[in-house]
Amino acid sequence: MSGIFKTKLRQIAGNILFAIMLGGWGLVSCTYYTNDFDPSEAPDDLSFESDIIPIFEASCNAAGCHNGTIPPDLRANAAFVQVVGLKYVVPGTPAEDNELYQVIDGGSMTVYATDLERAYIKKWIDEGAENN
Repeated sequence: MSGIFKTKLRQIAGNILFAIMLGGWGLVSCTYYTNDFDPSEAPDDLSFESDIIPIFEASCNAAGCHNGTIPPDLRANAAFVQVVGLKYVVPGTPAEDNELYQVIDGGSMTVYATDLERAYIKKWIDEGAENN
């Protein structure tokens, strides 16, 4: 198995084990902010299509969650309309004020995003969340 696949598999297994240990799924969505990354690690010319969509495809769609089954639909053909239209991201507002960023930086989806992926998404939102 590839290293990325093993890492994602461990993250999913850890999340399930954590939920079982707590006795329910509701407690998994507690919010804590990590901010253990440097957003300057993300390139200056971020593209939604080239940089953000691949994160969604590797981390959010692969397990059958945000592939049209659970909102938002993060497949390439629907992601921008879903993320902005359903107000998971409001262009022109800081990343910290947006639900998409909150759930990957301390929320219920934290285990599914690496520090570098968080840096990319934060920078994309902070730069105006363009559909580019």
